[in-house]
Amino acid sequence: MPNAPLRFKFDRWLIPTTAVRQSVSLSTEGTGLGVFLRPDYDVTARVLSVRPDSPLASNMVYILTLADADHDQYGNGFRAYDGASLEKRRSFAFRTGLPAVEAPDDTKSAAKCSEILAALAKAGCASSNCHGGNTPRMGLALDSFEGLEATAIDHVAHQTQTGTEISEQVVSGGRFGTQMPIIDSGRPENSYLVYKLLIGSELNREMDTLADHGDAFSPTGLTPSQIEDARAWFIDFGPMPPDEVGYPNGVSPFEFVTSLQGWIRAGAVCP
Repeated sequence: MPNAPLRFKFDRWLIPTTAVRQSVSLSTEGTGLGVFLRPDYDVTARVLSVRPDSPLASNMVYILTLADADHDQYGNGFRAYDGASLEKRRSFAFRTGLPAVEAPDDTKSAAKCSEILAALAKAGCASSNCHGGNTPRMGLALDSFEGLEATAIDHVAHQTQTGTEISEQVVSGGRFGTQMPIIDSGRPENSYLVYKLLIGSELNREMDTLADHGDAFSPTGLTPSQIEDARAWFIDFGPMPPDEVGYPNGVSPFEFVTSLQGWIRAGAVCP
């Protein structure tokens, strides 16, 4: 459809600063007129969606190009968290169909802070022997509005601190993971808490179970090798919650992490 988003699935997490419109170009064949694209990166599914700012012309040939970060003359292009780029610059041609009805808005309304606190409690993350109570682990309090604001939202994760100033945040670029916030308001793809959840074995088993293998963009789980690579690169220690503890009965890890991701993307407003 002329107004449908274009989606790209990657086998590794992207450096957020490369999951942008400059890494993808779309233009009409012959004229070379470019189309402004609005990107939306889903770190859980490892899918980048780019939606044209206005509907594409019907029955028109367009050229889509994905930039190679290693060779693009302007320095644009996708790059994975471990520094890998696309194997080469890729271009595709496609023709749009006839005029279609307006595409439905498939975005879900973000959870409220109170709902996220309830989800953290239900998942066991905010218990007194974890990140709740008077002495939360690593000083990270996930059991109250005040705790989220004072210890998590826009606060650098202890496990990522390599600089001299512990309050300095970095939108991870060159060395992915450095000075990464626990929760980066508006950017789940730059939030350390999200990645700690995404390497959990129980979550990845559920994602594989839920995946519709007829859809190439379904959120499939990471392989054990991919999890180990991510831990070796920037995720210290184990997942949240620890694999040996897991989630309580009745808690869906996938629903939990997608709700958290949506809340962070909406600005992590609390309360």
